[in-house]
Amino acid sequence: MDISEDHRGGIAQADDSSTYPGYRVLAFLAFALSLLAFVDGLIPQLQMRLFAGHILVTNAILGFVILLALMLGCFIHPSIEFARLPMFTWLLCIAFLLFHMPYLILAHDMSLKDVLASYSTYYLLLLSGPAALAFRGAISERVIIRCTGILLLACAMVGIAQYLTGRPLLYTESVDGKFQIYSWNFFDDVRAFSLFTSGLGFGLFCSLCGALGIALFRKSPIRGASWFVLSALACLSTLTRLCYLVFLCASAYALVLVFGKRALRGLWQPILFFVLAIATILSGLRVSVNDAASNLQDSGSLLMRLDAWSYYLDIFSRSSLIDKLFGGGIILNKDNVIPIDNVPLALLLHVGLVGLVLFGVLLTKMWLYLRREALITQQPFIIAAASLWATLACAGIFNIVLIQLGGVFAITIFCKTNRLHDYEPPGVGTSAQVLVP
Repeated sequence: MDISEDHRGGIAQADDSSTYPGYRVLAFLAFALSLLAFVDGLIPQLQMRLFAGHILVTNAILGFVILLALMLGCFIHPSIEFARLPMFTWLLCIAFLLFHMPYLILAHDMSLKDVLASYSTYYLLLLSGPAALAFRGAISERVIIRCTGILLLACAMVGIAQYLTGRPLLYTESVDGKFQIYSWNFFDDVRAFSLFTSGLGFGLFCSLCGALGIALFRKSPIRGASWFVLSALACLSTLTRLCYLVFLCASAYALVLVFGKRALRGLWQPILFFVLAIATILSGLRVSVNDAASNLQDSGSLLMRLDAWSYYLDIFSRSSLIDKLFGGGIILNKDNVIPIDNVPLALLLHVGLVGLVLFGVLLTKMWLYLRREALITQQPFIIAAASLWATLACAGIFNIVLIQLGGVFAITIFCKTNRLHDYEPPGVGTSAQVLVP
C-alpha cells in the first residue's frame, strides 16, 4: 500500500488494494462472521431448523473460517497500519501459545486437536486482531450500526417472546449433541437466550446495544432512547443478575465517555465496577439458601460458583511448580463437569501464572486502546465497545467472556473512523501521528 505524508503531520492513505471489489467483499464477509461469532446461536439455530436438529458447522469451525478470511485479507492487503494498537503484546501472547502447545502435548498428554480446541475456546477471536488489521477501517460505522440494530430488533423480539410465553421457542440442544443452550431453565422460568448460546451472551449483546443507545442519544435523542429502552427490556428478559450488573456498568461508562468533560475520564470506573462485583458476592453470602425465595434473590448459584472456584484453586495449589507457571491446559473437568466461570481462574488453570500475566496485560491494553479511540473519535459504536470492555473486571469474575469481548474488538477494528484529530487530550494517548481519511 502506498502511504504518503500528510501536510498536518499525519499519515494519508492512497488508493490501493482496498479499492478492489474482492477486498470489499472479503472485508464485509470477515465483519459479518465476527458479528455472528458474537451472536453465537444464530448459525446453529438455522442449521437445526434446516437439518432436523443437526449441526453441520460448529462455532469452532466458524472461528477458524474467520481466521482464514482475515489471513486471506493480509495477502490481498499486505500493508497494515497498526498505530496505537498493542501489537507487541499481541504477538507476545501468540508466540507464548505457540511455544505452550508442545508443553501441553508432551507434559499433559493432550492431543493436538484438544489443544487447538482449547485455544479456540478462549483466544481465537481475542488474538485475531493482527490479522484483522488488514481490514482496519474497511466498514462504514453506519453499516455496523445498522447491522447491529437489525440483530437487536430480531434478538429482542425472540428474547421477550421467550420471557412472556415461558417457552424456549427455539432449540435448546442439537440431536447430535454438538450444540447446547446453557442454564436456560431458571426455577421453571425461561431465562431468555434469544439467538445466543446462553442468557449471558444475550445480556452482553444487550449491554453493548444499551451503551450504543446512549452514545447515539447526543445527536439523535429519539433513536438513542429507543435503542436503550429496547435493550434494557431485552436484558431484563434474561433473568441473569450478571447481565443486569454489566448493563448498568456499561451504560454508566457510556454516559461518562459521551457527556463527561475531563480528559482523564473513564480510567477509574472499571475499578468501581470490580468493587461492585465483589460487593455482589459479599451480599450474596449474607443470604441463606434456605431463606431465599426461588427468584433472583436466591444465592444458591453463587454458592455453587464459590464451591467450584475453591475446587479448582485446590487443584492449582497441589500442582507442580511448572504447572503453576505454565498451567495444565484445564478447560473443564471431564469427570465432574464443573464450570470454571472466572476469567483469571480460567487463564491460571490453562496457561498458568505466566500466561495470566501476559493476557492480563493484553486485555488491559486492548481496553485502553478502545477508550482512547472513543475519546478521540466520539463515534457511537467505538464508545459502546469501550463501555462493554470496561466491564471486563466485573463480568470476568462471574464468567468467561473472552469470546464476546474479542468479537466486539474485531468489529471495532473494521469500523471506519470519520475523523481522527492530530491533537490528543492529556491522558488519551501519547502519539500524535494519526490516520487521515
